[in-house]
Amino acid sequence: MVIRRAIGLLVIGVCLIVAQQACAQTALGDQRVGTSSGSFLRIGIGARPAAMGGAYVAICDDITACAWNPAGLTHIEESQLALTHIALPADITYNHACYGLPLDFFEGVVAIQFGSLSTELLETTEYHPFGTGRKFTFNDWIFGVSIARRFTDRFSGGFALKYVREELGVEVGGPVTDAFILDAGTYYEIGPKRMRLAVALMNFGPDMTPSGSFTKRVGVTTSQALYQGFAPATEFKFGLAFEPVSTPRLTSVVDIELTHPADNMETFRIGGELVFSNTLAIRAGHDMNADELKTSLGIGARIRFGTRRARFDYAATLSDHLGTVHRFTFIIDL
Repeated sequence: MVIRRAIGLLVIGVCLIVAQQACAQTALGDQRVGTSSGSFLRIGIGARPAAMGGAYVAICDDITACAWNPAGLTHIEESQLALTHIALPADITYNHACYGLPLDFFEGVVAIQFGSLSTELLETTEYHPFGTGRKFTFNDWIFGVSIARRFTDRFSGGFALKYVREELGVEVGGPVTDAFILDAGTYYEIGPKRMRLAVALMNFGPDMTPSGSFTKRVGVTTSQALYQGFAPATEFKFGLAFEPVSTPRLTSVVDIELTHPADNMETFRIGGELVFSNTLAIRAGHDMNADELKTSLGIGARIRFGTRRARFDYAATLSDHLGTVHRFTFIIDL
């Protein structure tokens, strides 16, 4: 018991120390909008979390926790697989898969995830503004391994190591950037109404610098210059969740969350879910500080395939100018 508590305190300490360093190097807040690499890492994985406006760090109780708070993976009781498809504006798609396996001897869970964001563009130049006839792709990839452990009946902690790669039009001479980054999170149940607190630091790591060089022109003089590197899309999250209603016919959960991104101001999110007879769910969420994609709505249904349980979730994130973002997720217990 003493060893478990010591490890738990170590997890909390690491989260707080690293979070302090992350906040210290990003004190400019909204003056640094768009200066992070790997921004696709902030795209919410899983239709259920997205339907609640991204307010999910203290709710995480399925395999999609590997993208929100690795500590939440400890709620998985049997192996679980999730497949997510996201249709973004401008014909951009994001496909993601994650698999988690509980380990009884470890009293925890090991999970892997793989995601790919891609789009195809037409090459243009100053002499061919309507296209040269060539096409090229932008591809972002992520592969990660997560480990979570329950230290007590109320406290869990988790870490993740992720490899991130961005291919910025390599078919037409574009650069590649990649890096190994870390996630860390904690999850603590504190009392009545299943109230719980969660803290997570996501996407923390070294600057991501594109490979190669480019031609820099100053007047009539040209020279080769190296690309500038930027920190990954680091986020520090703090959330509080509770269940106002919990009966056999109706359960509900609410999450209130504060997120501090590396290249923007803090954002405040709130989301909730109603589940009827443990079968049908309706969800809604709102991002108070977002300029676009503020409000999200969604539904979910639990189904059975023989002896296996599964869930299908859908989410729509609404926008005035960018168009609606649609997410579809299928989760099955294996």
